Amino acid sequence: MDQPALNRLAARGFARAAARVGAACAQYRPTGAMQPMGVAHAQLVAAFSSDRAFGFAGPALWDAPFVYALLDTTDVQAGDILTSAGQTCFVARCEPFRPPLCVLCNATVTLAATPAPAAALANPGGYATSGDASAQATVASGWPALIRLGAGATVPGPGQPGAIHGGGMEMFMPAIPGVTLQPAMWVSDAGGARYTIGSARASPWGTRCLLGQQQA
Repeated sequence: MDQPALNRLAARGFARAAARVGAACAQYRPTGAMQPMGVAHAQLVAAFSSDRAFGFAGPALWDAPFVYALLDTTDVQAGDILTSAGQTCFVARCEPFRPPLCVLCNATVTLAATPAPAAALANPGGYATSGDASAQATVASGWPALIRLGAGATVPGPGQPGAIHGGGMEMFMPAIPGVTLQPAMWVSDAGGARYTIGSARASPWGTRCLLGQQQA
């Protein structure tokens, strides 16, 4: 038996199991930077478990919001967004005949950047700072993400004497078509919190960023 045949059989078995224990699930496949969950790519039935054997012995732990998805994997790929039973996650990794690994999301974010001024375009090396709020332009919106406490981020910009250092955060999110996350970009969530990207690392499984929370 070759791998494609094994993959088809596994996908069929996952689908049958999900039909017994799962709930309705909407699958989104972003094609642009704005509103990635506008139109569903497919409607599935899915169940999620922190146990790769799907024993459903308990929920995902507070500090480990990563789960495996039990669903028909015929048309699932890294970067897909899944919403089911009031929770949202994105597929971080999907390999043949194995259940996909997903990241549970706790925020919906908008990303903004300060365009380089005309002088910088004429003389490369100059740039506006992340604090130029009036010059911020939205580059992506409506993206699900996981934001949690993490290592401190080195955020570009001058320090303020006596200022309280903001808590270090880290963010996991799907890759955004046509957008590369860079230091000094702003991230804001639906709750009103704002962050500045200190560093970002893209990979086939999504993007991981270190954030500094803005104090004002």
